[in-house]
Amino acid sequence: MKSLAISACMLLLLTGVAFSQEGREAGENSNTNLEKRDADASRAAEEQKKRREQDAAYKAALQQMKAPATPTDPWAEVRPANSSPTNR
Repeated sequence: MKSLAISACMLLLLTGVAFSQEGREAGENSNTNLEKRDADASRAAEEQKKRREQDAAYKAALQQMKAPATPTDPWAEVRPANSSPTNR
């Protein structure tokens, strides 16, 4: 029973060391991870700025579009000429 407990403890210790090295490639250290995070953060900030500019341009284009002055009736050619709302 004592050997089983010792082997379980050794297994836990070995997996803890392996777990702490997870996610890193050969030659990477904490500084390279920080550089990658900084690059990702700056890229995300640039994309967000670009989206804001596109949204602003879209809103400006919508404001420049004018609404039609008179209401249009797309069914005008389909209805008979002398029909009125009361003649149903």
